[in-house]
Amino acid sequence: MRLRFKMIHKITLQKMKGRAAVVGGILIHLTLGNLYSFGNMMTYMVSYMNQRVDSTINYANFIWVNSITTTAQGFFMVFGGLLENHIGPRLTCFIGCSLLSAGIMLTHYTIEVSLFAVILTYGLLSGLGISLSYVTPLACGMKWYPHRKGLINGLIVGGFGLGSLGSTTFQTFYLNPENLPPQPNGFFVDDSILDKVPSLFIVLGLIFIVMQYTGCILLSKPVEDRWAGILSHEPNLQEAENLLAFDERSESPAVEPPPAQSLTDLKPKEVIRNKTFYVFWVIYLFNTIAIGYINAMYKSFGQTFIQDDHFLAKIGSLAAVFNCIGRVAWGRLIDKTSFKVSMRLLAVMLAVLFATLPLTKYLGKAGFTSWIWLIFFTFSGTFVLMPTVTEKAFGAKYYSANYGLLFTSQAISGPLIATVNQTMLLAVGYTGCFLTIAAVLSLSFGMTFLVPEGF
Repeated sequence: MRLRFKMIHKITLQKMKGRAAVVGGILIHLTLGNLYSFGNMMTYMVSYMNQRVDSTINYANFIWVNSITTTAQGFFMVFGGLLENHIGPRLTCFIGCSLLSAGIMLTHYTIEVSLFAVILTYGLLSGLGISLSYVTPLACGMKWYPHRKGLINGLIVGGFGLGSLGSTTFQTFYLNPENLPPQPNGFFVDDSILDKVPSLFIVLGLIFIVMQYTGCILLSKPVEDRWAGILSHEPNLQEAENLLAFDERSESPAVEPPPAQSLTDLKPKEVIRNKTFYVFWVIYLFNTIAIGYINAMYKSFGQTFIQDDHFLAKIGSLAAVFNCIGRVAWGRLIDKTSFKVSMRLLAVMLAVLFATLPLTKYLGKAGFTSWIWLIFFTFSGTFVLMPTVTEKAFGAKYYSANYGLLFTSQAISGPLIATVNQTMLLAVGYTGCFLTIAAVLSLSFGMTFLVPEGF
């Protein structure tokens, strides 16, 4: 009887810790998802700087801010994984979240200075913060729920996708509550909007800090994986007895913990010599080119034929819902099928949507809305499929660092998007840019045929 009571207490405690870790990861990712509100926020930031700081600043060159964010993610995410191995998940996320919020709040000052200064705070510093905070919650969640990795990844990164819902809505109603339209050139010039732009960064930063620090406190990993699997099924009495007996023995200093490394756990230096890693890396590169472009440019494209700022902001806000739902749906799909099946479907759908996006100017508000929401639903799967297959291919022990290596693709895609957009947008317009993105996604589909069997 005493053993049964102890078993129930122990199992309940472990389940609470596992659920708390997932909730903490979602909270953190909700703030990291502010990245997806860039397309909305850019219209106000560009307008402010064009009117009051530097008249040469426009949508074509301001995209560098978002590109540097993704570049910083690509360069530094691997260090986030390595840092977690040394100081643990909570402190790693605490440092990353602090950098992200600091970057946002410092933009209160840098937006008065220059585009380069904004790139350093809203771009580089925010990207560094995201890079240190992104992978650790996923690693914690998969440790607690080893048999539901796709679903758990979908739930946590669903927070990332949903984050822009709150950010975009708050930004719009804080800055433009009267729904004043931009000028024909796409810039807002009304003082009632521009005067409030700098203060917004302080308010957003403070809100994020509260959410982030709460999430950091909730994060944890199961000790030596002894109790992780218990969350995926109802244990029998004998199984619980064995776990409890092991825990009691391990409390003695004379007992060494069992080795946790499996044959599939590859270190980062081994991963970079693995051909499969480079196949995943290229797929990720092609997909993030499309994702980064639509995230930054959907609103400015919509403004070319829709003169309703609140409507466009609502599209971006509700796109976050589809971004979130999509991540959970794609997570379930990879659990039920495979990476190759899921990624091929994703690439084809996304290529078709980008190729036909220019037609939405003839379909009005309803057509444009449908396409944007479908694009956000579809591309969201990339951020579930890639971390899940990384853990499956290279193991759990060095997962954070290995996924950070895969994320270096964004160090290429970010500057590439900004460079190409600055020249192509003026030369071939939005139609040419969207068709180019569709071609890139076709290459991503082709790369899936190089993925080995079993994934």
